[in-house]
Amino acid sequence: MKRRDFLSLATATGISSSLPFLSAKATNNNAPLNGETPQSLYAPTRYLFIADISTYYISVYDTVTMEQVAHLNFNIKPKVMEIARDDSMLAFGNPEVSSLYLYNLISREIKVIDMPSPVYQIFFVPQSKLLAVGLRDQVGMVNYDTGEVTIFPEKFDSPQRETVLYAYYTLLFSSFSQSFWVLDKTKPVIYRKHGYDPIKKPWEVLDFTKRIRPTVGFDKGVASPEDYMVAFNTLDGSEGLLYFPETDKLLSTGPMYTAGTTYRPMVSPYIDAYSQRVLFSDVSGHLAYFNLEQGDEKPIRYEVDFSPRIIRSGWLESTWVIGGDKGLMFQSFDNPDDHKIYRFPYEVVDMWVTGDSKTLYMTLDEGPPQIFRYDIRTREMLDPIRIKGVVMGGLLRMGSNNSICY
Repeated sequence: MKRRDFLSLATATGISSSLPFLSAKATNNNAPLNGETPQSLYAPTRYLFIADISTYYISVYDTVTMEQVAHLNFNIKPKVMEIARDDSMLAFGNPEVSSLYLYNLISREIKVIDMPSPVYQIFFVPQSKLLAVGLRDQVGMVNYDTGEVTIFPEKFDSPQRETVLYAYYTLLFSSFSQSFWVLDKTKPVIYRKHGYDPIKKPWEVLDFTKRIRPTVGFDKGVASPEDYMVAFNTLDGSEGLLYFPETDKLLSTGPMYTAGTTYRPMVSPYIDAYSQRVLFSDVSGHLAYFNLEQGDEKPIRYEVDFSPRIIRSGWLESTWVIGGDKGLMFQSFDNPDDHKIYRFPYEVVDMWVTGDSKTLYMTLDEGPPQIFRYDIRTREMLDPIRIKGVVMGGLLRMGSNNSICY
C-alpha cells in the first residue's frame, strides 16, 4: 500500500497520526468474534510465519498440529520480514513503501512508523526494544516500544542511480555490539559505526582498495554478533572475503566464479552459531570452507552438482544445509563426502532451521503451496505442511532459530 493510501485509510477510520507512530489492526481471517481477546501468536518454538511471494498475506501455522492458526493481511507485500528472538514483535516492510510495520504477536496490534525511504533490511537487537534498519540509502535505529527513530544522516547512494528500487549498499549488523557494517557496492570500502554512537560521529572507513584484486565493490555478507568477524563477497563474485577487525586480518577464498557475466554469482556466506566455521559458495557449485577452530587461513575447496542459493547449519552445529536450484544437501561440517542430496525440479526460496537445530523448513518457487520439512538429525524428509491462503510460500520466520547470525 502506498503511504498516502494508508493515511487516507487512517483518516477514514479515525486513526491519529499525532502519535510517534500510527496504530491500527490487521485484517485477520481467523479473528475472534464478539469482542473476544484475540489469540496470541507468540509461540517462538511453535508458530511458523509464511509470507506469500505475490500477495499481501502472511499465513501462520502451528508446527506441532500442522494447522493454520492465523491468516494476516497488512495491505502490503511483506518483502522484508523479521521476528525478535526474545520478544513478541514481528517487523516487516517493502522496498516500495516508506514505512516500517510492527506487529505485536500477543496483543495483535499493528503500528506503522514513517521512514525517510523504504525498508530493505531489518535486524533486531537482543535483550532490548531496538532494531536496526537498512533503508534505500540510509541506516538507523528504531525503538519499537516508544517509536523513537534515529536515522544517521549519511547517504550511501550513487550519482548513477537509475531506479528508486535499488540500494547501492548492503548492511551487515552485529546484533550484540550494535555495529553497522555498510558494504559499498560501488567501491571496495566498508563503513562502520555503532548504533549507540552520537549521530554526528564520523563513520570509520575501512578501505580495501590495495588489498583485493580487482578493486570492485562488495555485496552480500554476514557479521558475527560480537564484532569478531565479517564475511562478505565481491560484487562481481570473483572471491569471498573474511575480515577480522581486531587484528585487521583479511582472508580470501581465492578465485570463485570465473566464467560468464552473470550478476551476483555468489550467495550470501554463512557463519555458524559459534563463529568457528564459515562457508562461501557461488551459484556454480564451488564452495570454500574455513575451519577457524583449526586455524585455517586457506579454505577447503570442493564442489556440489547443483546450484546453491542459501546456506544454513543445524543439529547442534554439525551439519551444513545447502539449498539451491534443483537440490538440497545435508553435509557433515568437516567431511564433504558425508552428505545426502535431495533432487527436485524447482528452486529453493527460503529455509529456516528451528531453535533446537533439529528441523528444517523450506519453500520452493513452483508447485502447490507447501512447507517442506526435514529431520536434520536423520537427514530424512518429513510430511510437508500444506499451506492455505497463499499463492506461493516465500519468506519463512519463527521467533527462534539455531543461529543469531541470521
